[in-house]
Amino acid sequence: MATRLQRIVPLTALLVLALTTSACDTPSPAPPVKSSKNSADSHAPDASASSGAAASVTIVGPAPSDLHDVDWTKTPAPGAFCGVPDLVRFDAQGQATAKSTVWGKVSLMRGRTVLYGDTDGDHRDEAAEYLGCGDGVTQNGQILAAYAVYTHVGKNLAVIGTITPRKKSAAYGTALVGLDFSTGRIVAHEKWYRTNDPHCCPTGDATTVWYRHGDRLTPGTTHVTS
Repeated sequence: MATRLQRIVPLTALLVLALTTSACDTPSPAPPVKSSKNSADSHAPDASASSGAAASVTIVGPAPSDLHDVDWTKTPAPGAFCGVPDLVRFDAQGQATAKSTVWGKVSLMRGRTVLYGDTDGDHRDEAAEYLGCGDGVTQNGQILAAYAVYTHVGKNLAVIGTITPRKKSAAYGTALVGLDFSTGRIVAHEKWYRTNDPHCCPTGDATTVWYRHGDRLTPGTTHVTS
């Protein structure tokens, strides 16, 4: 089996701290991509995706045969993890602002590193893009971190779920520092804050296994490892 089926890619502390940066003059959430009825348009999402799959995933656009070839800087991402109901498009710096139904105006960012691994055994990698949400005002304004997980649905690029931290922190928001892919599951590695931890340095470690059932992700039990 290819070695890239399982890997852990740590995020730097700068990626966590980036959640606190406010985005200026950044775009509003993009509306969901509509499926085109014109079969001659090779750039439109594939309307042949099954109705069952469409009900459990979010189609964001057409997909290349290899997700390593996706231009993530131009790909919208789901905002629901931060209470933003629509897809979000980011500017050239990976920043956006939007209105959350939970927190009001929020600042969102996407990470520069996309993780890959095969979770359905078809020898084609799925992709996981790091996303962050903050209040865009205070220095310690991190609200939530997430990974949006993308796959193929027919010729479409689709989000099958969003991985978020499951271990609650005493202060600040729990960070996600990597994923480990294997068939049928993704292990999320979390860094959580104890009561006296400074903002730079959470000292707690935890893992949560997210199970893939068809085109749906569901979290399992979270294990505190330190």
